[in-house]
Amino acid sequence: MTTFAKESDFEVALIDVLRQRGWGDADVIKNPTEADLLANWKQILFENNRGKDSLNEVPLTDSEMQQIMEQITALRTPLKLNGFINGKTVSIIR
Repeated sequence: MTTFAKESDFEVALIDVLRQRGWGDADVIKNPTEADLLANWKQILFENNRGKDSLNEVPLTDSEMQQIMEQITALRTPLKLNGFINGKTVSIIR
């Protein structure tokens, strides 16, 4: 186990490990806004659910993403949010 005297040393080591495992600079959003992070998450949701039984190769619209965000806002507690993130089925109106 490695210990670090400075946070910056830890950050450099973490970045090195991530690069060894296939992460590259192209995968990183530089100085993201909230909108950038939501757009990235929307793309990840599509990629993970693009199949015929889910999104049927049709990306989420902004309105559909808003429906998801409203469901998240309504959950409020960490326990409920954890259940949502780890496999809860989400219904959207298309």
